[in-house]
Amino acid sequence: MIENSETTDLTLFVHTSGEETILWNRQRIVDALMREADIDYHVAEEISKDVERQIISSGINVLTTALIRELVNVRLIEKGMEKERRLHGRLGFPLYDVRQLILHQNKQDANIPHSPEATNLIFAEGIKRELSLYDVFSHDVGEAQIVGDMHIHALGYIDRPYTCCQSLEYLKINGLNLPQAINSANPAKYAEVLLAHMVRFSSVLQGHFAGTIGWDAVNISFAPYLTSMTDRDVKQFAQMLIYEFSQLAATRGGQALYTDIHLYYDMPSSWANLPPSARRENPPGRFIGIIPGMPSVLPAPSWKFLKRGMPGANLLFFRVPCCISRKISGSIRTFMNFCS
Repeated sequence: MIENSETTDLTLFVHTSGEETILWNRQRIVDALMREADIDYHVAEEISKDVERQIISSGINVLTTALIRELVNVRLIEKGMEKERRLHGRLGFPLYDVRQLILHQNKQDANIPHSPEATNLIFAEGIKRELSLYDVFSHDVGEAQIVGDMHIHALGYIDRPYTCCQSLEYLKINGLNLPQAINSANPAKYAEVLLAHMVRFSSVLQGHFAGTIGWDAVNISFAPYLTSMTDRDVKQFAQMLIYEFSQLAATRGGQALYTDIHLYYDMPSSWANLPPSARRENPPGRFIGIIPGMPSVLPAPSWKFLKRGMPGANLLFFRVPCCISRKISGSIRTFMNFCS
């Protein structure tokens, strides 16, 4: 028997979602049991005959794949084949639950708004959560999660790493050139363009990670672009950064993006020996890259507005970790003022 790998052939088709009805074929039950649950042919044949007799005696005219699976699973339970029943199970939502989730606000996750895009996320996440409990983790782990003996975070994102933290230097060198993207962008010449690249790249990363998207040493990376700006221009640019991330509702269900913007009080040791970029971009005198030995890449007062936040900005998912190296000597008070 040659197995067809097409997605449309992985389910039993009787009354399809495309409003197409095909003839009943009992052999499909046998093939599915052998393929999905690794059941012996003779046992699968016996189950398919039992299901067929029940369908004929019930007088049902139109079948669905969901109903057929339920009838088959009942036979598996009657035979004590619980493991096989789990393998042959169907993931999804009852019709009533789907209707309620579409019509009413989901109160289990405050970060998911009530919108068509959000319900798409809820349904996809729900199916992956069931997959995690019934297929990825062991039966004991799944039961412990269900009864509340333990909690596994982000079960609905079982196919993603949890979090990442990267440097803007990658975008400064390579520009915005994303896999499978229609358009690309050259390395930024201006701070506003680099910020746009940063926001776009964060949105893309949110589709690949379950948790926070972090950016390391943001003030150091932006510093070469801000050297010719006045304090007022720097403040305005910082407002742009805060608003862009606090108001960013990315494609993942319209969720607000969890973001960490790391600020450094001094040059971290991991950056100290990196070579500077010899390339100059317009306007003249603005270096793109790291400037080793820069004593104060961006004075703390230039970022003091961060502690106040911005009126009307949603900062629930926007964090600003402040970092300091071991080489800083003297009183810690200055750094604490910077962080406060």
